[in-house]
Amino acid sequence: MDLLFAVTGAGVSLAVPLIVRYITNQVIYQESSTAWHTILTLTAFMLLLLVVELICNFYITYWGHMMGARMEYGMRNEIFAHYQKLSFTFYDNQKVGQLMSRVTNDLFEITELLHHGPEDVTISLIKIVGALVILWNINVRLTLAVACFLPFIFAFAVFLNRKMKYVFKQNRVKMADINGQIEDNLSGIRIDLSNEFSLCPGHLFFRIPVRMGLICISNAGTFVVLFDDCHKVSPLIQLCIYYNT
Repeated sequence: MDLLFAVTGAGVSLAVPLIVRYITNQVIYQESSTAWHTILTLTAFMLLLLVVELICNFYITYWGHMMGARMEYGMRNEIFAHYQKLSFTFYDNQKVGQLMSRVTNDLFEITELLHHGPEDVTISLIKIVGALVILWNINVRLTLAVACFLPFIFAFAVFLNRKMKYVFKQNRVKMADINGQIEDNLSGIRIDLSNEFSLCPGHLFFRIPVRMGLICISNAGTFVVLFDDCHKVSPLIQLCIYYNT
């Protein structure tokens, strides 16, 4: 159904210019009363075609995205089921944020291609081929002149497409790294809060800032040196040196 509405919408977009050409080439040379009647009839018919095109575009946009969302839902379930079957070694070598990026960002791009790709290719082929056929019937020389530019446009599109693929790939890699860093930082908030308030149950700590870190002195005579500048090594690692006096 999605491709059917895509074909219908593309056909309507080609029919409207033909109607306008018929009015400007033939109808305006008719008698006044007959010309007005024909123009009003064709105008109403063009409005009807525009309504049909609007319905087709609505169906392609709304139900196409609904189909894509359902496809994305099924693919996410399959990926999550596959994640559950992987070994501990896999999770030791992978970051949770990068795995989340595979399920969210990368999967969204795949579903967009699956439900928009076929209809976009169909609409483009119908419009290009249909326009060339119409132009061929009007003027062969002008059609050949226009068609001569198509190979250059196609080559330019292929060239830019390759560059865009590389850029989008790098963007997905960076997004995966950002998600991994955010996941690590959010996971370390609990550790930071626990170190800030209390490291031992029942002990009260006082914080004294120093150049390289923080000295916490408890009421039990234990002091702890917390190095807050450890983000240069890792955002999750905090080096704690305990001395018991």
